[in-house]
Amino acid sequence: MKTDPQWTLQIEQLAETFMNQTPVEIRTLDRYDFPKKGGVYAFTTIDQDECVYVGKSGDLRDRVFDVHLNGKGKSSFRQALLGLKKTRKQSPVTTFDELDDYIADNHLLRFYLIEDITLRGCLEDYLNALLKPMYSVSLSMK
Repeated sequence: MKTDPQWTLQIEQLAETFMNQTPVEIRTLDRYDFPKKGGVYAFTTIDQDECVYVGKSGDLRDRVFDVHLNGKGKSSFRQALLGLKKTRKQSPVTTFDELDDYIADNHLLRFYLIEDITLRGCLEDYLNALLKPMYSVSLSMK
């Protein structure tokens, strides 16, 4: 199958822009300052040595802030950290009570607004294939 060179270039440019963003410290995030729009996000280790999770959402505030960071819903990132999901690396977190502090103390967050659902999905898959995060697996990696 052929890929449109313009489409490939657009995804590569978006990925470069995304990765060149300065990540934010999780403890500094305020729920109401977090965008309630669609986009792609990634958790990296605090030293930015490794990407651990890449995801996408139509509502970043609900998905990232409420679900991943505060446990109000099903989060594959949180499940992986608790050892409830098969991953490439075992996490040192053993209880739900220590999970919020572990995430905030050991990870940084990048996010990028992308309203177009197709573009958002393609960028997520591209970042998963490129970065190979230990706690997430995109459909294209299965």
